[in-house]
Amino acid sequence: MKTKVVIGSKLAQLLYLNKNIKIITNHLKQNKHDYNSYRILLQKVNKKKQMIKSLLKTKNNKPKI
Repeated sequence: MKTKVVIGSKLAQLLYLNKNIKIITNHLKQNKHDYNSYRILLQKVNKKKQMIKSLLKTKNNKPKI
């Protein structure tokens, strides 16, 4: 069963980033000297790390009922 994810949510953005990272990684396996794509991959990985940190912060600050 697939769960619905709001498009603008951080979780959906993380899923989209993961998909892009996999695509770029496969591209770099075939094109080892594509330094521009490598740079973009590093940017996306950093963005993913930042989003995970902020997502964990917001999840920990929610009041427990």
